Amino acid sequence: MTPTRRISSILAVAAEATGPLGPKINPISELDELTMTGIPEESRGRFPGIAGQLNGLDRLNELGQLHQLADQAAPVAGLLPVSA
Repeated sequence: MTPTRRISSILAVAAEATGPLGPKINPISELDELTMTGIPEESRGRFPGIAGQLNGLDRLNELGQLHQLADQAAPVAGLLPVSA
């Protein structure tokens, strides 16, 4: 098991274990803090955290859905290239 998987597994178990007994922890924010530990404060803004990367993936999924919608509307709107 890679160290990243090990850390994320521990955080997931900890999040479940502390739910009813104590304050909930957010595994994503915990991973963000862990990944930024070795980066100097002035350089941290240049690197996206885990949450930022996951948001980017979500936006990519939205773009894929938009592409599917455009593909369906293209014949009706006359957006297909004319083939001779």
